[in-house]
Amino acid sequence: MKLTRVLRLIYAAAVLAAFAASPAIFSQAWAGDNAQDFVREIKLFDTVANYVRLSYVKEVDAEQLVQDAIRGMLSGLDEHTAFLDADDFRLLINDTEGSFGGLGIEIAVTPEDTTLTVMNVLEGTPAERAGLMARDKIVEIDGESTKGITTRGALLKMRGDPGADIEIGVARMGYADMLDFKITREVIHVDSVPYYFMAADDVGYVRIANFARDEERSTSTDADRALAALKEAGAEKFIIDLRGNPGGPLDEAVALASLFLKKGSLVVYTAGRSRRWEERKYFVKGEPKYKKEPFVVLIDDSSASASEVLTGALKDHKRAVVMGEKSYGKASVQTLIPLAAAAHVAPGPGLKITIAYYYTPDGDLIDGEGIEPEIKLEPEEIPLVVGKLFVLGYFRMFAEEYHDAHGSAALADFEADAAAFDEFVAWVADRGFDFYPEGYAETLPDNGREFAVAAIEKDRAAVMTMLTREVLREVAGDAEAYKYWRRHDPWLADAVEELS
Repeated sequence: MKLTRVLRLIYAAAVLAAFAASPAIFSQAWAGDNAQDFVREIKLFDTVANYVRLSYVKEVDAEQLVQDAIRGMLSGLDEHTAFLDADDFRLLINDTEGSFGGLGIEIAVTPEDTTLTVMNVLEGTPAERAGLMARDKIVEIDGESTKGITTRGALLKMRGDPGADIEIGVARMGYADMLDFKITREVIHVDSVPYYFMAADDVGYVRIANFARDEERSTSTDADRALAALKEAGAEKFIIDLRGNPGGPLDEAVALASLFLKKGSLVVYTAGRSRRWEERKYFVKGEPKYKKEPFVVLIDDSSASASEVLTGALKDHKRAVVMGEKSYGKASVQTLIPLAAAAHVAPGPGLKITIAYYYTPDGDLIDGEGIEPEIKLEPEEIPLVVGKLFVLGYFRMFAEEYHDAHGSAALADFEADAAAFDEFVAWVADRGFDFYPEGYAETLPDNGREFAVAAIEKDRAAVMTMLTREVLREVAGDAEAYKYWRRHDPWLADAVEELS
């Protein structure tokens, strides 16, 4: 089919599809001050496309050319607006089901640098245990470069049978060399409230890792159960931990806010250009279950979307003290639009497009601005040698071997063994721990091993905390390991002090 005919059919079908889907949208399609500008520029596009069809040195594929043009058009908007081919669109729809097999990471090919990027790491998953982190750049999968890979292609490579291993090569800021991870796949169950416990005699702690909802459970109901259990255990004050929370359904943020805010309180409102999204306000509909209990919300620079909506509402209504770092600033509304009719194929491609922004009750734009904490906290400084031992998996591997040797008594033996630290140092040295880059290590005696051992011994306390956490994980599971880790968290200690 000729390129010109393809373009015109796509344009005509798109307009008809828009009309069928939403008369309100169609009525605005060519209305407004810049309508003539759009018509003129589309004619320019049509002219250029014809020159390419008739004059370019090689014959071009019409579908690929148009899809590339659409991607180019959307690339100048925002990072959340994207054209998805049929496979990617179907994969995005299917991924909302909440349970899947894989590593426990959310990934995307970022538009600004077209690299495969880890957007979020789910807690209690193989990826989190191995040491993958948000913003890692995945440069290799099983030895093959990811250059030019699509999100769908990467997902298909990463998913596999539970128990099967996969090797991931990662570029991480601050590390000159690629980091290698060998991870065993598991069936991933998304749990948005994975942990809660008593952080002090009268202070309950609830970790909310994301916002989710399915036919059986939701974040708001799970958080309510956790709060009720803590209250039964003697909690009179609470800490809600939203650090690293990437967001989720808006309704869940509203439902969770409704546990604490008075009936009729404004939680958030959205505003956009379309008549459907000019302004939508979300209010608390019922009476709160937790009317007077003081509590702190912890956020960091990775808290985004629905977690920012919740934080903004609680802050504006002066219902909680917000502590931590300025949040990420991603609070926009996206919708998915199928384009099968316009593309004349089924299943067809789709459009994910930003249509509105979220605003706090006081009228503050969240997107791009973020939520400022009332009490700012500095990120914990992790010693360089501890960070490198962690990302290379040395703590985890030693704990696995120690558990294999000591069985159910591993934790008690480890805590009682004064020589356990020295055993770990020797174990690391025997494996040729590369603390320094290879070129630099070659200039040092014994390739820098003496210096590496000295660095580990210098940060003995931090090393022992990490080792104890991993041995505890082997003996008692992720929840107990997480509880131990957070009891050594300075931010959590600051929040407890704020509530005392």
